[in-house]
Amino acid sequence: MTLRLDEVLHEPEPPKPRRRWVTVAVGFFVLVLLGMTVLRLGGIDRNRYTTAILALTPYLAAFGLVITFLALALRRRLLAFTALLMAVALAFMLVPRYLADGESLPTGQRLRVMSANLLIGGADTTTLMRLIRDARVDVLTLQEVTPQALTALDLAGIRELLPHRVGNALPGASGSVILAKVPLRQIILIEGTLFDQPAAVLDLSGQTDVEIMSVHVCPPVENADDRARWESDLRKLPSPDSKGRPRILSGDFNATLDHREFSAVLDRGYSDSAELIGEGMRPTWSQFPYGPPVTIDHVLIDRRLGAAEVKVYDLPGSDHNALLAEIAIPRSL
Repeated sequence: MTLRLDEVLHEPEPPKPRRRWVTVAVGFFVLVLLGMTVLRLGGIDRNRYTTAILALTPYLAAFGLVITFLALALRRRLLAFTALLMAVALAFMLVPRYLADGESLPTGQRLRVMSANLLIGGADTTTLMRLIRDARVDVLTLQEVTPQALTALDLAGIRELLPHRVGNALPGASGSVILAKVPLRQIILIEGTLFDQPAAVLDLSGQTDVEIMSVHVCPPVENADDRARWESDLRKLPSPDSKGRPRILSGDFNATLDHREFSAVLDRGYSDSAELIGEGMRPTWSQFPYGPPVTIDHVLIDRRLGAAEVKVYDLPGSDHNALLAEIAIPRSL
């Protein structure tokens, strides 16, 4: 049997052998993604390293998509499917943060609460004063307030805008202060924490008064002791008092919605104001080269309250953004 010339010329080329090292390299990234996904879906948070990984959950979802497209481009379909499955699982947990809950708001008084971590007093005073005026802030919770920073705010005229205050300006990162347009009555809601966390009753004009606390939880990623203190600080945060005044926790929690300990705080009866209105993915902290932007500042509200607006503002001189939440308060409880 003889072959025709055209059959010889057009004989299909044998398939190119796959490079094993390419499969191994893509598989390695898929395994890394798998491990991180298991941590998040399983709520596994046992040390400062897992705490840092969980804070990066939004980036893990994006990483999963990148690995998916890379594996498809390299014709590793099984690895692509595996990466896509994990990316979708992570994204499924993030989608609710983009969606407003749609519930009707209480029809009583509105309260505009801003929180700002001053980075050991280094935040720009002029910018902060402008934000307070432009955002029509009623209550301001400040963390890492040094005596020099508070003096600078006083000289800039903050007493004219927010004449009432409780808390202490202290050297280093320990100081925390609440400033308000309305009278404040200091109360104690938490003790035995590394940073000062003052609390007060807001004497509002309506029938319902509100308690507010300036939160500053120990950062968890410096060492093992700080990780243990972070967990303890979150567990010590006061629960809402269903038979008493509505409570607001405003400040630097050093935790995201992906941390189990922070979720446990919400489960006690709080809502994250940003998540309620579909702004739960707005980052509030970044510090190159230590980490990408993440959402660790929050205004948590008693579930009897509502959130009408949440905004994030740049604050030069600090590694945190200023966070504003407009809170709707019921006429009566």
